[in-house]
Amino acid sequence: MPLVVALAITVAPAHAAAQSADSTGSTSFTGSSGSTGSTGSSGSTGSLLGESGPCNSFFGNIPPGSLGPFPVTGSLANATNSVLDATASSVRRFPRWVTGADGTIPVLKGATSVRQLVTGPTSPAKTDELYDIHGTDLGITFTHDGETMALFGDTFGDCTPTDNQWRSNVMLATAGGSPENGMDVLRAVPSDPQGKATALVQGAHQSNGAGEVTVIPTAAISTGDDMYMRVMSVRDWNAPGGWNTNYSALVKSTDDGESWTVLTETMRRVTDFTGWNPTVQFEPAPDSETLPPVDGDRWYGAQMSAFLLDAGHLYEYVTPSGRQGPAMLTRVPIAQIEDPAAYEWYAGPGAGWTDEPTGYDVIPARVEELSVQYNEHLDKYIAVTPSPTGVVSMRVSESPWGPWSEPQTIVDRSMFPNGYAPMIHPFTTDNDSRYLYYTLSTWDAYNVFLLRTDLDEFDFAAPDADPRTTVESRVTVSTAAESGAIDDRGVIDEERLEEIAEVEPAVAEPIVEPPGR
Repeated sequence: MPLVVALAITVAPAHAAAQSADSTGSTSFTGSSGSTGSTGSSGSTGSLLGESGPCNSFFGNIPPGSLGPFPVTGSLANATNSVLDATASSVRRFPRWVTGADGTIPVLKGATSVRQLVTGPTSPAKTDELYDIHGTDLGITFTHDGETMALFGDTFGDCTPTDNQWRSNVMLATAGGSPENGMDVLRAVPSDPQGKATALVQGAHQSNGAGEVTVIPTAAISTGDDMYMRVMSVRDWNAPGGWNTNYSALVKSTDDGESWTVLTETMRRVTDFTGWNPTVQFEPAPDSETLPPVDGDRWYGAQMSAFLLDAGHLYEYVTPSGRQGPAMLTRVPIAQIEDPAAYEWYAGPGAGWTDEPTGYDVIPARVEELSVQYNEHLDKYIAVTPSPTGVVSMRVSESPWGPWSEPQTIVDRSMFPNGYAPMIHPFTTDNDSRYLYYTLSTWDAYNVFLLRTDLDEFDFAAPDADPRTTVESRVTVSTAAESGAIDDRGVIDEERLEEIAEVEPAVAEPIVEPPGR
């Protein structure tokens, strides 16, 4: 499809949205008047007809009667950002693949570079056409059977139909090895007969605060034969950087990701919610005897996770729901990953490990979405997370439990003012490469990009220095594609990008803090 419904590489926070109280059910939704428009061909116009699709239930509905018919451009006719800003605080900014706005790629000089547009209509990888992935986020990567699996959060296809276009999570298999030339997408796992990506664990998609809005992956690994991911059941999105959960749980696949089962006994429950989507499989079946007790005091601080495999153990960094809390650390022998009683918790220097959560913070607040891996080149452990001072910061440590260095900024707000959820690519772990590869999500684009940072540019013993990367200019995505600066897999040619004459000034992009993620 023509690259005119562009996904900007500029954006706001994450995974999602103030869920409208007008949405109901798991696969179809009822929205307020004027919430979605008719579809047109790429770049054509449509009007707001009072219909509703799953994107409106996720990104927010326009209050009834506030707009009336309103013309918009783009392949998915919907409300524009300016209209959304003028309505109500519960309304989110729609991604640019909905509004039709053309986004920009920053031309960077220094330690960090943009390598690839991984997902969405803008990406020449055509994840929209091949896998029904128009908008998504996260991109949690892990190695399985020689391939790199990429796990995504709330995912949308065509925003107009009132069917199951909203999937709480999807996964793509990509080629193993170095991502220097991009992540080569091979297929969706699982998928329907047409190869379109289907949900691994579908959320109930209930109204905000009414039960379960969605189910989001926060970490994933492969043990060789089996895959495991940790998910959180989101109860509501609220203030910027804040959301509440029902539980966190391990989910297992024994067939290379084709089917997934929630391991009931691993649930860390903070509410008594049991209204999950009927398609979700549990083992054992959840009932009064098998469900762990609700224990908010114990499990409040362990609703989101980052996994690290090291020396026969799974190290799990846990944080509360939202973006305000610190990270604690628990570990378990990998062979006992399914046994909650086998986990031990780090109690701090000299205190060792205990059987219960200790409240000891290995990384202080605020820890947002977190990714941790060992890095062979540095011979240290690396933790990356968004931060209040820079979109992405990096710390290093000699051990999984710290002490961790002070944060160093690797992506600042002049580059990606609204980026979130950096996830380290597994190639970084055991290859002596000076480059750190990681995915980064954006809100305005609501899609995923691959970045690279030169680790040799950093002195982790020194204070965070002046920006090691500067924005020289910006190029519209459509111009970059038409000029051959992006190939058919979404990989960006940096030299060609610099050569393009029609560049935009390196102006600062607006910083947006929408509700919830």
